[in-house]
Amino acid sequence: MDIILQMRINLAHVTETLNQQTFEIREQLGAVFEEEKQALERCLSDLDERLEECSACIDDYQRLYASLAVMREKLVQLGADPSVLPASLPSESVTDIISWRLRELKEQGRL
Repeated sequence: MDIILQMRINLAHVTETLNQQTFEIREQLGAVFEEEKQALERCLSDLDERLEECSACIDDYQRLYASLAVMREKLVQLGADPSVLPASLPSESVTDIISWRLRELKEQGRL
């Protein structure tokens, strides 16, 4: 009878230890999960900032391109032989322009 009682005590101790270890592992894993989640959120935030910068650069490119095209036309009217304009953007849509540029960079092996 004492042996059975001792076995129960030992089993209760093992169960308590296992529960404590499970709790600690769950806490640690939860903390790691939260850290990784925050890292992903920072990545998305950084990506958002870069896309906003890209959008501003696209606006600048379109504005400068239009200005340069007008300037080139005036030079032609004055009899000059100006150099060729840089490539125009394939679309007005920021989404289309970014997709186009990504394809270009992939074809060049830069991505």
